[in-house]
Amino acid sequence: MGFIKHDLLVLGSQNAKEQDQKLTREQVRPVQILYRDGSIKPVNFFNSWGEVGVSSIAWDSRYADEFFVSENEEIRRLNVASRSFKTLDIGKVGDIHDIHFLDDILWISNTEHDEAIGFSPETNKVKERISLASFRTEYEKCDDLEKVIDRFHCNQIFLNYKNQKCALIHHVSGWQYYRILFEALVKQQGDGGVLNLDTQEVFPLKLQSPHSVRLINGNYWIQDSGDRSVKIFDQKWNLMSTIELGGFGRGMAFSEKDNVGYIGLSATRKRYLKVIPTGKYLHNRVVAVDLDKQQVSGEVVIPNIEQVDNVYILDNEMLSKFESLS
Repeated sequence: MGFIKHDLLVLGSQNAKEQDQKLTREQVRPVQILYRDGSIKPVNFFNSWGEVGVSSIAWDSRYADEFFVSENEEIRRLNVASRSFKTLDIGKVGDIHDIHFLDDILWISNTEHDEAIGFSPETNKVKERISLASFRTEYEKCDDLEKVIDRFHCNQIFLNYKNQKCALIHHVSGWQYYRILFEALVKQQGDGGVLNLDTQEVFPLKLQSPHSVRLINGNYWIQDSGDRSVKIFDQKWNLMSTIELGGFGRGMAFSEKDNVGYIGLSATRKRYLKVIPTGKYLHNRVVAVDLDKQQVSGEVVIPNIEQVDNVYILDNEMLSKFESLS
């Protein structure tokens, strides 16, 4: 399987809504290794973690024997050797999406509560907590809706090319619009973009449910998940090109050296089969992309999950550590 040039870690989960579920929680394998030969092996230690699965895992060379694992409603600090963990004391959180180390701080997207949280593993304390409320430009027209949380749907904190903290969000205005479609409540998309948390600048990129921004070859690559594509922007956030994927993208790992990116695509949810014009049910899979040609070069179907949450490249050291938990 020549298009898979690395061993990969694939995270996934059960669909949150019961009407979309095909697997029981006991059947879900939230952490799996996809080897470069195409074989797949669950990391069984994590099988029971999370109400629906595992959304993100972060590691850093300064904490060589530890993984930081997000299971949506909490983050666990796992000692790999002892297999013991402690839950981070980070206050009220919910629907945690991506967690990443930016320099020496673990940055957490507290999606449900419209926050970016910076946690110091060295002191074991929250160092910074940034509310997105100041970015809000539009307000609901009904007092009852003022109680709504998750207005921005912040799902990743990242550093831009100027080393400034930014947030990738679904709704730059801070107001989630709704409409009734096929007797289901469906969010109207196209309001996604980037907030610069350091300069207070707002970049409305007209993205539909965006995920997983990556800095690649001098540009920004973003999964425009609702549009089933990857959007590539220059450093001034001008759209340069689009790669059609045909699925809901979330999670991306890449190697500029080996000219390859790996993108997680989730299976079509039951309630969207009549809405999204795919024409057929699509499986969970990881697609490989040629970074220079900006073309899909192959794909692998991922079993044992209902949606893909993240994808990581594993070097030999990390592969060995995850295999020790299998």
